[in-house]
Amino acid sequence: MRPIYNKPAVQHPKSAASKTTLRVQGLLKEAVDLHQKGALDEALALYKSVLSIESKNFEALHLSGLIAYQTQNPAKGVELMGQALKINPQSLACMVNLGLAEHATGDLASASSRYQKALSLKKDFAQAHYNLANVYKDQSNWQAAIVGYENAISLKPDYTEALVNLANVLEVCQRLENARLCLNRVLFINPYLSRAYNNRGNVNKKLERWRDAVNDYDTSIQLDQEYTDAYVNKANLLKDLGYWEAADTCYTKSLQLDPNHSKAVWNKSLLNLLLGHFEQGWIGYEARWRAENAQALNLNQNAQLLVNPCRQWRGLEPIRGKRLLVFAEQGLGDSIQFVRFIPRLETMGAIVYLVVQRPLLALFAQVTGVSQLSAMDEELPECELCCPLMSLPLALGALGEQSFEKTAYLVADSIKTLEWQQRLRESIACAKPFLVGIAWRGSIYHANDKFRSLSYELFMDSLKDCFQEFLPTDLLCVNLQKELLENERACIKEDRFVADYSEFLTDFSQTAALCSQLDLIICVDTSVAHLAAAMGQEVWVLLPFSPDWRWQLNKVDSVWYEKVRLYRQSVWNDWTAPLQSVKKDLRDRLNRAKGNTE
Repeated sequence: MRPIYNKPAVQHPKSAASKTTLRVQGLLKEAVDLHQKGALDEALALYKSVLSIESKNFEALHLSGLIAYQTQNPAKGVELMGQALKINPQSLACMVNLGLAEHATGDLASASSRYQKALSLKKDFAQAHYNLANVYKDQSNWQAAIVGYENAISLKPDYTEALVNLANVLEVCQRLENARLCLNRVLFINPYLSRAYNNRGNVNKKLERWRDAVNDYDTSIQLDQEYTDAYVNKANLLKDLGYWEAADTCYTKSLQLDPNHSKAVWNKSLLNLLLGHFEQGWIGYEARWRAENAQALNLNQNAQLLVNPCRQWRGLEPIRGKRLLVFAEQGLGDSIQFVRFIPRLETMGAIVYLVVQRPLLALFAQVTGVSQLSAMDEELPECELCCPLMSLPLALGALGEQSFEKTAYLVADSIKTLEWQQRLRESIACAKPFLVGIAWRGSIYHANDKFRSLSYELFMDSLKDCFQEFLPTDLLCVNLQKELLENERACIKEDRFVADYSEFLTDFSQTAALCSQLDLIICVDTSVAHLAAAMGQEVWVLLPFSPDWRWQLNKVDSVWYEKVRLYRQSVWNDWTAPLQSVKKDLRDRLNRAKGNTE
């Protein structure tokens, strides 16, 4: 967002008494020239000289405040430009520049009011429309932001900053073709704008136009060989497409340019974990807490835990006798997977306070070594040290399969298990069918959910003929999907071999009790997979071509769980092969089960 400079008006004094005014004008003219050339320290010194002569000089206050904003001191900028605007309330330049400073301090309401006031005085003020749209964007008011950018562009058709930001908002709104067309327009205006190629590469990636995306990233890098974001984005695409070595090369290059680049450090850590390089992976994975990564992972809800007065612990100091707060940070499945490490903390002498998502409270009541268990929306207990749950492998030096303790570490509640036994007996007509739990999709909020989840129709249609061979006495599918879409609920009602008990799955302790009664669970990469596997159940997991890091590559088993079998896509976003493998293995498994009962 560019500030606005207004050169001071030159007056012609008519008497010697006005020599001071003439001197002030000369100082201001020289200061503004230096300011516009980027010599901020020299310009500021001259503005201060003016203020030593005229303490309420509008231009000196305004432009001193602007320099404060430009030198990362927006609060001072707000103070000085606020004083200036009181002297000249109709100054559009001061109004807009003050809005920039207020925006930078996080006072979006004041910035918005400032820009709206400017537009009430000058409706065709393109920069005010643009700045106001930026406020709306940061408030996630996407439609208002779109309107603001379009207003700015209608007044200034070659306004590349507005076009680029409009494309960003359109991308967020999943209006991907519109975003791509917007960036095409930017590149028509300026075909040498590296950032626009990078952004178009991101859009093309989401449109699954892989070759176009790679070409855009390459062009961006050719135009600016120190543009680290382009290297990172290209690496992310290469990783998703299975070009692991090429991705690693791009991450390495970005980190050579900027060793502290947050996204590069974090994304390379994901690649290291995927490849089984756990020591490097856990170290880099700490970068998830940097601001832009935390926002992408939706970790902001945990900010109160990170700024807790207690010290962060990562294994570098003794914890015997210390109160250690361990808190959940990402998904439910993540908490289930990493809670295995909690008992080790007790053996090290820590007094462990565990804070997790509320649906896990009843299930985690059994975890050994927890002095106090509470939900994330409750008041935090006082402690001396704290550690995010997914940092425990780093803190404990868990660097490979031998240290992950694959054996079962969760059990179903005995009373709830008896209740489920009774419920199943009463609702299942045949004596003892083979019970297969199914879950075909994960949370829609997961970044990779589009590629890790299946539709109910695809999942069931691929396995239906196998199921029908063993109906009605030898097989029953049990839905483990807690929240059903209307079309899914309707399909389940039509499928006579699927039992739906979702209304009883009120928390994970209930899901665990149901899973304990099943012979096999077939699911995608979701929390149900982690829950059943942590209980030692037999679980078959369907994985996309580019899986989440915890499932590694080219393995049919898991380094985390004993009885997990992995079915991987061999072609991008094509479930045909893994579903065919599941069907074949399921038929064999059912035949063995049938033979054992005859």
